[in-house]
Amino acid sequence: MLKNVTLLKATKDGKATWRLLGPNGLPLDSFTAFADSLLRKHGFNTRNSYCRHLAIFYDYLFEYEAVLKAASPGEPLTRARLKSVLEAFDEYLVHGEDSGNEIAKLVSQSRPSTRYAAATSALMHAPLRKFLSLSEHIRQELQELSQLGMCTEGDVDTEPLLHDLHSKVPVTPSQHRAMTANSMISGVISGGPKFLKSTVLPTTSPQVSYDDSRAFPFDEIESFIKAQTTFRDKALYAFLAASGCRNHEGLQLLFDDLDISAGTVALRDPALRANHPSYLYLSPEERDLLAWKGRTTESTLLLEPFASMFFESLEHYMAKEYVPHGLHRFVFQYLKKGKEGRPYFLSSHNTRLEAFKRAAAVVGLEGVVSGPHSLRHAYGTYLLNYFPRLSGDYGLPIAFVQQLMGHAEEKSTLRYARYDKDLMQLELRHANAMVYNGAEPKSIDQLKLEALNAQVRKLQQQIGLTHA
Repeated sequence: MLKNVTLLKATKDGKATWRLLGPNGLPLDSFTAFADSLLRKHGFNTRNSYCRHLAIFYDYLFEYEAVLKAASPGEPLTRARLKSVLEAFDEYLVHGEDSGNEIAKLVSQSRPSTRYAAATSALMHAPLRKFLSLSEHIRQELQELSQLGMCTEGDVDTEPLLHDLHSKVPVTPSQHRAMTANSMISGVISGGPKFLKSTVLPTTSPQVSYDDSRAFPFDEIESFIKAQTTFRDKALYAFLAASGCRNHEGLQLLFDDLDISAGTVALRDPALRANHPSYLYLSPEERDLLAWKGRTTESTLLLEPFASMFFESLEHYMAKEYVPHGLHRFVFQYLKKGKEGRPYFLSSHNTRLEAFKRAAAVVGLEGVVSGPHSLRHAYGTYLLNYFPRLSGDYGLPIAFVQQLMGHAEEKSTLRYARYDKDLMQLELRHANAMVYNGAEPKSIDQLKLEALNAQVRKLQQQIGLTHA
């Protein structure tokens, strides 16, 4: 809840943007410049998140100014003090009144902190850093103009607020090794990377253990799909479960993406077909809502039985609920009276989430799963642990799972796909029994020999199968 400022949604060039009114009710030009700078390169969801998070910072800043005026009337907000206020923002967000930082504690007494998780605070600092960087660019441009006599010199601060904004620091040996291992570009730079951009307002984002509730219980998915009250929703959730795609990727499917005879579905970036008639049918504001999160492959691997449930439900949906209109080719459309035929991705996220939770409650999963994204977690976990392979093994290599989920980096996949803890415990117990059977523990050389012999037996078996 904002106390000192008011955030308003606006439109510019057919895209959603935001404006922030200060305590005096007038728009804050610095916020407007930041919000409009996001329009070219960032999607609706990112712009929405960045502007809301920056509004919280402005509210915090104005609150500190009010507290300072009340405690020390006439005392200016100096550069040093403003820097301290910036640095205290993370403490305010996470610890609030219990912080050891005096500024964070003081502000929280009159504007109580929501006490976000440390990881959330780290995310909220991303737009703040971007805002500070933009501010510094503008300051430098104004400084150049003042030197040319094109603006009043006294209106431009000659010193940056934070000297670390555009500075670089040497890469440490551990950073050098990590970057070389994970970046193709850094590997071909002569001598490897040497400098990194300095991090302004560093925050702590701890490694959080995987939360089992992220993944929809795999054995309950079929019942959940059957519990949907419309064929449209049966088809939608069957597709999300079968493909492991993101919710918006499923909602934005076009009939062009389906090959029903082959039983395949492609996921395509709207930006790569921006002039598609289905997109031109939308208003500029609606086109702005088309989302894409950088999926690296169009291909999908559809899991059974959900793939069959998808195509079967799609057939019933087309026969009994779909409104043929010729206006667009979005697969999923509104069924609600007065909006029939409109693309369903334009519907409210909260409305869809409520329907999801009602169906989850029907199959006894109330409070167990958080939303449609849990189906993506279930997909990744299944591929990693239980997917049957031609070799007789189960579970795909993480690199395969990464490709099927459309992730650019393996670490992203590991946030979705977890190794089953029960399987890991079984492996551990078996390994311990193999190494130590109540007598003397086996040496490393013994274990190496047994591992090599096991590989030889496996290869002999494969050769035998080939010749059989």
